[in-house]
Amino acid sequence: SAWPISFSLWLVLIGLFLVFVLACAILIRKILFLRSWKNDTLKKLQRLEQDLSEETSRESVIALSEYVRRIAVKQYSREECAGLMGQSWLKWLKEKDVKAFDWEAKGAPLVEIPYAPSYMSASVAEVKELIHAIRSWVR
Repeated sequence: SAWPISFSLWLVLIGLFLVFVLACAILIRKILFLRSWKNDTLKKLQRLEQDLSEETSRESVIALSEYVRRIAVKQYSREECAGLMGQSWLKWLKEKDVKAFDWEAKGAPLVEIPYAPSYMSASVAEVKELIHAIRSWVR
């Protein structure tokens, strides 16, 4: 007779069920990440880095400045960070960055370039460094 099911068959069924639950959890996590603001921001940063050149560095810094603000508002409250400008904004970024990027020293283009005359821009190396710092901050 087929009943009762043997102990070893129960173990196989439980193992298959656990594998199925784990696969579903991984799939759900992947779908949630693909639909998240973090994934969207990481894609934008990747596009900025791919299109980066001396000619586009100014526009890239302006975009990065906007992205950092949006990220800060997503991760922290609007009241905490939206009103900050200049050196106080860079100091706040440095305090909140767990990777300890020196925003006050290396983040100056984020607060200077958007308001500077159009002939001023940052070097490609500076922009790449900012992109990497923002990417690590998002993760």
